[in-house]
Amino acid sequence: MNNDKKTRDDLPSQEELLKFLLTKHSYPHKPKHIRFVQTHASYVFIVPPFVYKIKKPVNFGFLDFSTLEKRRFFCQQEIQLNRLLCPDAYLGVIPIFRNPSGFLSFDGSGTAVEYAVQMRMLPHRYFFKRLLLRNCVQRGDIDRLVSKLCQFYKETEDGADIASWGTIEKIKKNTDENFEQTQSVINIILSRTAFESIRYFTNRFYELYADLFEERVKQGWIKNCHGDLHLEHIHLQPKNICIFDRIEFNERFRFIDVASDIAFLAMDLDYNGRQDLSCFFSDRMGQELKDVGLKKLLDFYKSYRAYVRGKVEGMTAQDPLVDPVKKKEHIEKAKKYFRLSLQYAAIGSKPMLLVVMGKIATGKSYLAQSLAEELDWKVFSSDRIRKEMLGLDIYTRPEESIREKLYSEEITSKTYERLIHNGLAELCQNKGVVLDATFGRKEQRALLLEALHSKGYSPLFIEVQADLPTRKKRLVERRLYPSISDARLEDLTLIDSLYEEPKELPQGHLLKISSTEPLMLLLSRLFHLLCDLHLQRLMQG
Repeated sequence: MNNDKKTRDDLPSQEELLKFLLTKHSYPHKPKHIRFVQTHASYVFIVPPFVYKIKKPVNFGFLDFSTLEKRRFFCQQEIQLNRLLCPDAYLGVIPIFRNPSGFLSFDGSGTAVEYAVQMRMLPHRYFFKRLLLRNCVQRGDIDRLVSKLCQFYKETEDGADIASWGTIEKIKKNTDENFEQTQSVINIILSRTAFESIRYFTNRFYELYADLFEERVKQGWIKNCHGDLHLEHIHLQPKNICIFDRIEFNERFRFIDVASDIAFLAMDLDYNGRQDLSCFFSDRMGQELKDVGLKKLLDFYKSYRAYVRGKVEGMTAQDPLVDPVKKKEHIEKAKKYFRLSLQYAAIGSKPMLLVVMGKIATGKSYLAQSLAEELDWKVFSSDRIRKEMLGLDIYTRPEESIREKLYSEEITSKTYERLIHNGLAELCQNKGVVLDATFGRKEQRALLLEALHSKGYSPLFIEVQADLPTRKKRLVERRLYPSISDARLEDLTLIDSLYEEPKELPQGHLLKISSTEPLMLLLSRLFHLLCDLHLQRLMQG
């Protein structure tokens, strides 16, 4: 029997390997405790004062650790690549042996059957994400990080071979691969609407910005970057910054536009609710690098990076060795990343107020609710607010005498004031929001525009339309099921007569959409329109 065949036969199963590495006495320094973490591609064992990282024997196409030889090679690559940004943490590649008795050990006797990257454990309290959660990250810390990264981008390799990875053809290979590898989770972790909309935005961006991608290559912005620059890979000590876990397994994820690296961290700051720091970070990077094209690329690369994170979290959840509680956590993270990717594609980085308006029975409430669910935003409904103000059951149509008060000028004015107040409060928390109301009067729309202008925000009105027969049919059917709206067929003519067409709204602030097609097709078409409008705004600068 040759030695290669014997080595393959001696390789431990994942269960045997995990049992060994979860046993304190397996380690030469006999740690007091072990903390185990896993990703889609690695097992990580935190055994103070060290960390051992084992690559899983997996092949995802873009990542291939399927043989012992490949795992050893990529362990060595990881050490070499990461010493530039985190020189003190990466100690070396440690073999795991099967000794003559058949047991696994680190003692150096027998045959090497696995390899681990050994790292020095970094003080837990200085990890960027932990500092962020404790609200301990200041703009001065971001400035320190900007200095570190700018120095790295000046020193890291570029050149013709690396620059070739900045062409649309090469970048599109990555985005196409992402879409192909997430087909199986559509309607499980990722909605069909989100999938189609993000893909549409991505491919339209390539078409519209072909010249920009060419310029980036010529200007030398394609470099040997980090590739996986997010919060959990940054350690911010008072006098030292360590940026670790640089991608080692595939050069095409590391030979990228500097803008892609920057967008990754900006996206992760958004994901963790710190849009203020995200904006400050990307602005400072653009200033220090003197990169005038960065701003136009950010939403594209943020959408791409959020999608990648969604894919990775979904892959981790599918690992049979992940326990059910962790599996659920990974699934929820994946959903949140995919929704964020959709927001970047359809809306952009900044929070926005979407007003879904229109005549009664056009389907605006269904569309508003679906829109909010896709984006993971709150939706505020005038029908709900109106009834809640008077303490009425929202699904019960009150008798006529109560309806007269409910729909009086006084209550209507208070309803819209409350609606606008709620929307502004949500925006001020850096969150997008959907308002669901007729907004059938010019004065109501003016009130909203004035309130938003005073805070520096601008809305987008989406007027939902439907032909008269369709609306009449919906009002008849409304009698058959609970509805928050009290409008019925007999109210149609009067309410329509009071509706003032939104002709005064500024260009670019109004979308019109017909709701006569099935909801999912309608929603998909609306998101395509939103993507087009977003791309138009980017083109205009």
